Amino acid sequence: MKKEEFPTFLNEQPTVIFGRTGRELLIIVCGIVASYTTWGSVNGAIPGIGGQVFSGFMAALIVLASLVIALTNIASRPLEEWIVVWLTYVVMPRVYMYQPLEEEIDEDPNDEKNDSQRSDDADALEED
Repeated sequence: MKKEEFPTFLNEQPTVIFGRTGRELLIIVCGIVASYTTWGSVNGAIPGIGGQVFSGFMAALIVLASLVIALTNIASRPLEEWIVVWLTYVVMPRVYMYQPLEEEIDEDPNDEKNDSQRSDDADALEED
């Protein structure tokens, strides 16, 4: 009897279009949208040819960064996972300090000595 193999994609992600995975395409599209938004904002804020050149440069830089993030793997893990690990490391405190909670010392309301002393003090105030 012939054995059939079923693709499970356990060690690889399926490609969607142009041989790219859905994760890579999503990062690239987000970079394109962010670069277009930046190009429109910077081009309107800085008039003249200098604004057009600067906005084109900023847009190209954002697209290039998204391509690098989408297509770079380090130790068989995507670059955005390494970025999240680094940000978590940066945000976490280096030293943990233990400080016990301060407890208030209250007088015991059931203490008979305190009740009798309070009543004696109140009687003495009334006599004056």
